[in-house]
Amino acid sequence: MDRREVRKKRRQDQVREEILDASRRVILAGGLSGLTLSAVARELQLTKAALYYYFPSKEALVFELIYLGLDNHSAAVECAIKETSSGAGAIEALIRAAADHYGDRKDELRLAYLVPQVGSAGATQIDAEMLAKIRPFNDRIYGAVAEKIRQDQDAGRIADEIDGRQLAFLAHTSVLGMLTVEGLAEAANDAPLLHSRQPMVDELVSTFRARLAPSD
Repeated sequence: MDRREVRKKRRQDQVREEILDASRRVILAGGLSGLTLSAVARELQLTKAALYYYFPSKEALVFELIYLGLDNHSAAVECAIKETSSGAGAIEALIRAAADHYGDRKDELRLAYLVPQVGSAGATQIDAEMLAKIRPFNDRIYGAVAEKIRQDQDAGRIADEIDGRQLAFLAHTSVLGMLTVEGLAEAANDAPLLHSRQPMVDELVSTFRARLAPSD
C-alpha cells in the first residue's frame, strides 16, 4: 500500500469514526427512535449519499454501534476478570464491571440487547453473519469466568458439578436485567428505584459468591 492509499484509508477510518460518534450524539439527544441517517447527516453536515458510502443502510450503522458497544463492554469486563485469582473473584468482577460499564450507558445497553428484538422500531435484524461476529464476546466474558472456576475445581476448592459458564451467564444477565428495569423507571420518570443500584449489586455479588463457596 503506497502513501496515497495509506492517507486515503486513514481519512476513511476517521470519517467512519466521526459518523459513529455523531450517531451516538443523536441517540443521546433524541433516544434510539431519533437515530436516522438524515439526523446523522445533519449532525455532520454531510449528505446522505456520503453516509451511504460508509454505511449502506441504517441497519448497517446500528449493527456497527451494537458491535462496538459489545466490544467495549466485553473488553472492560474481561480486563476486570483477569485481575482476579479465583472463581468467586471472577464472578464478582463480572457483576461489578458490567454494572459500572452500563450503569451510565443505558442507551448503549438498550441498543445492544433490546433494539434487535424490536424490528418494528427500525432496528437491525441480527443475521448469521452478524452473530458470527458477536459470539466471541461471550467467550471473553463467560469463558474467562468459567476458566477461573475450572481452576478452582481442579484444585478441589469448589464442587465439580458447578457449570462455570452457565453461572457466569446467569450473573451477567442478572445485572443486565437490573439495569434494564432501572432504565425503565428512569424513562417513566419514576426514578430512583426504591432499591438503589449499589446495594443490589452487592446482593448479587453475595448471592453468586455463595454459590462458589469452598467445598468441604
